[in-house]
Amino acid sequence: MPELTPGAEQLLAAAEQRRAGQPGALGLRVWLLVLVERLGAMAEALAQGLQAAALQEYLRKQIQQGEPGEPLEREALVALALAHARDRGKSQASERDLAAVILARSGYTLVAETPASAPRGADATASPPAAGEASPAAGYRPRAQHPTPTLERFARDLTRAAVEQRLRPLVGRAEELQLVIETLCRLTKRNPVLVGPAGVGKTAIVEGLAQRVVRGEVPAPLAGVRLLALQPSTVVAGASHAGELEQRMQALLGEASHDGIILFIDEIHSVVGAGGMPGSGDVASLLKPALARGDLACIAATTDDEYRRVIEPDAALERRFQPIRVQELSAEQTLPVLQALRDDLARLRGVRATDEALRWLVDFARQYLRNRTFPDKGVDLLEQCVAAAVTRGAAVVEPEDAAAVAHRMVGMPLNPRDQRAALEARLAERPLLTSEDTRLLLDRLDVTLRGFDLHPTRPNAVALLAGPAAAAGADLAAAIAAALFGAEERVVTIDFGRMTESHHVSLLLGAPPGYVGYSEALPLHRVAQTPWCVLLCEHVDQCHPTVLAVLANALASGFFVDARGKRIYLSDSVVLLTAGDLDRSPRALGDVLRPGNHPPPDVRRGLEEELGSELLTWVDLVCTAAPQEDTRGRRWLEKQVLAELSARYRERGVEVEWEESVIEWLLAQQQKAHHQGDLERVLDGVLSPPLVKYLPERVPKQVTRLRVRWDGGAVQVDATESTEGSNG
Repeated sequence: MPELTPGAEQLLAAAEQRRAGQPGALGLRVWLLVLVERLGAMAEALAQGLQAAALQEYLRKQIQQGEPGEPLEREALVALALAHARDRGKSQASERDLAAVILARSGYTLVAETPASAPRGADATASPPAAGEASPAAGYRPRAQHPTPTLERFARDLTRAAVEQRLRPLVGRAEELQLVIETLCRLTKRNPVLVGPAGVGKTAIVEGLAQRVVRGEVPAPLAGVRLLALQPSTVVAGASHAGELEQRMQALLGEASHDGIILFIDEIHSVVGAGGMPGSGDVASLLKPALARGDLACIAATTDDEYRRVIEPDAALERRFQPIRVQELSAEQTLPVLQALRDDLARLRGVRATDEALRWLVDFARQYLRNRTFPDKGVDLLEQCVAAAVTRGAAVVEPEDAAAVAHRMVGMPLNPRDQRAALEARLAERPLLTSEDTRLLLDRLDVTLRGFDLHPTRPNAVALLAGPAAAAGADLAAAIAAALFGAEERVVTIDFGRMTESHHVSLLLGAPPGYVGYSEALPLHRVAQTPWCVLLCEHVDQCHPTVLAVLANALASGFFVDARGKRIYLSDSVVLLTAGDLDRSPRALGDVLRPGNHPPPDVRRGLEEELGSELLTWVDLVCTAAPQEDTRGRRWLEKQVLAELSARYRERGVEVEWEESVIEWLLAQQQKAHHQGDLERVLDGVLSPPLVKYLPERVPKQVTRLRVRWDGGAVQVDATESTEGSNG
């Protein structure tokens, strides 16, 4: 029988290869580096407090500086290992015996309760880090004794991070964690997959398991396991040669199949198609046989949409996992999470958030960040507030500080009273709806902006502008966006008039996977990026019934589902629908959906014939009448359009005065216009050309004054000049 096991021979050969033909005996640091590179988990188990990753960096630096350590011949090491093996009643020396000798000669003690000392001969300032004596993981010893060089390269050791206290404590997920532990203790189908929306804390549950393992608070089948997090994209990266990915996966799965190893694969859906065509050569096809044989203990995580879209259709992959649903935490359940994080941030950043600030952040996230999930959105807000306090040099985060930071993050006014007042002022300055419709819209927003509507997942308001009222759609959308969300640019316009065939639903939701245009950007994607917006759906009366049904379903549920399966929420938006071609009774259709009114059957029937009863069910306000032109247009023309033009000319040294005849002419043009663009073309094509020729080429020395009038069917301009700065 040979003196050494195959594993011991491999360790010796690796050390000889590391010497790379250099004469002389191998140094002790070279032996130690080879050991922790190949058998890091074993070394950590033998010498409590040794941290393989940190020790590797230290040893490489020492060897590069020409300090390989005291000489240790191969023969001497083998003799010592054989003696150690005989003391254990073994006739062969294994890699464990070699490791014990190398660690002991390097100054480490094999007694677990004693902290590791620095390697012999090492400088005190350059000694490798060791675990703290008060570590809660003092009793943790990995039971996996096989080398895992491939896992060390591609995976992150969560149990090691837990030993080093680099993981945050788990709060509020005891039930889900218990289900994971129970599933891992099964004999078959012992692979739990955490399924839930992004941001609910699926990864935190796995990190919580790692902390329980190192504290010894798990059943015997999980005692001493190593929990390693693997990203499929990391495995695929750089595998450019034919067969390289297969070799990596075989090495990974071979190491992970040993007792005491549990893999955690986040975003498990990404294994399908990663590195090759789905079902042939991708990571999923290489992973499924190992799962089928039961060689592997694996925890996975993915979102509900990705699980339904990617995992469930692959029956061979889906049946290997046991789904565990992870629901979103409530606002009350999120508060303890933020309190625990608050304590960590106070220790690490020296900034403490008050209880009132935490409560304000939770309430804000619940009301304004409906497109995201707890606890993730609360965590993001708190960390942003603390970061802002650090940059200001503040030590405390109060509710006022939290409000200021949240305002910057969402980029919009937050006070519902101020928002309503701003919109009311804009609609009073330029009436775009009748006074009654304006009141009904403001009343609706009074409730929804404060989060007191019965279905807060639905849009803040849904208004249908039919008949003459449809012409004001673009202007009303801009006014609402500016008043409620801080900028007129927060309008997303979708022309439903183009979607006249059933397959045109792809213009709204995107093309299915594999079809042309699948990856193209959509107007709806702007809603996902800026949920606080006005969604203007033009010409909904002209689209195909299939498209109209998709729109009605989105208004009912509060979200669209695009071709990729991603939800695009409308809960923070205002939706305006225009249907300008409806030819209905002159009776005010605005009465259709007002509380307590019963519309005439012919009016209701007409709307249902054009738009369907399902869509009307979710419309909050129907407007058909336009305000009187004289009250709607004059103030807007004087205070916005002409005032803005005057200001722009003034910047170039030209003062413009508008006579009443110009205003009357523009009012007449506005009345004849079918759309806002018609009036804009009159302003740019008729009014502006006679004025721009008076603009100076360079900084003016004199102020040019223009008096503009409408006379003889044309724009007439009288120009005078005065000295610079004159108030004439």
